[in-house]
Amino acid sequence: MKHVLSILLACVLSSAGFAQEAFLLPDYEGIQNMGQAQYDSLLSRFQAQDTTLSIVDLQAVYYGSAFYGNPSNGLDNRRLNAITETKGNEDAILYVDSVLATSPLNLGTLLTRFTLAYHAHDTITTHACYWQYARLVDAIYATGDARSEKTALHVVCVDDEYTIMWYVMQVDPEGQTLTSSLCDKIDIVTKNGTRLPVYFDVQLVLALNNRMFSSDKKPFHFTYTKREP
Repeated sequence: MKHVLSILLACVLSSAGFAQEAFLLPDYEGIQNMGQAQYDSLLSRFQAQDTTLSIVDLQAVYYGSAFYGNPSNGLDNRRLNAITETKGNEDAILYVDSVLATSPLNLGTLLTRFTLAYHAHDTITTHACYWQYARLVDAIYATGDARSEKTALHVVCVDDEYTIMWYVMQVDPEGQTLTSSLCDKIDIVTKNGTRLPVYFDVQLVLALNNRMFSSDKKPFHFTYTKREP
């Protein structure tokens, strides 16, 4: 499995915009105003691996998951391990596919499905999951470089933060704190032992969490607070 992930990692790292000078923040207002039909059309194109999708389209697909019924819920890894150990890879694939049916944009789930497909010699699904995973990483890395609060990576769930750190940055996370500007500041250790912080913008994550426990009956609307340069 580690060998498979290292292959995927090399491809994703080559496509992610780590050296970008200008970043593109998600158009949260525009995404929320596009409507369900337009979002569903973009999602269908994404799942069909439409290479004409722009980075703005890809951001609409990923961040739009928070507003159009595709929450980025991850796998229950204990359940997945139990299924794999007792029933094998075929049943594990069925379980992962059931999660992707309702949460098609979770990075960790796509990565797991990629691995299962690779071991099953399913080249079509292997390619599809790789393409989708890599394009979502492109969309996220267009928002920043994770080096500061002002250039934090925007995510829709905490689970995606850890998938990025483990499999894209290839680092081990240690301590985590929430900053006053609503970023997750995570202390990491690189492969050569260097310790430094990385930042994820979690304004949307926190808004979704607050909505979950709110008694407010109004439709959910998210307003992003842009940080001053």
